[in-house]
Amino acid sequence: MRTSTIRIAAHDLTKAGFNANQPYEACDPIAYALDDKAAVKARVNADSMTLTVEVNTNQLLDAATTLRELGLI
Repeated sequence: MRTSTIRIAAHDLTKAGFNANQPYEACDPIAYALDDKAAVKARVNADSMTLTVEVNTNQLLDAATTLRELGLI
């Protein structure tokens, strides 16, 4: 299986209503939203500067669309 990675700057999390100072708290809600809205199984991780979303490449468009709807990209 091929995977694609989407990286989002932590400071952009505020656009979607998350706390940019605690990006770890955004991981689970984003993963659930991807699964619920687009049936995309994603691995969402964070460090102090970046949120990383790993998805199956076949689901990249659906993931990007959902992330855009959430205001993250």
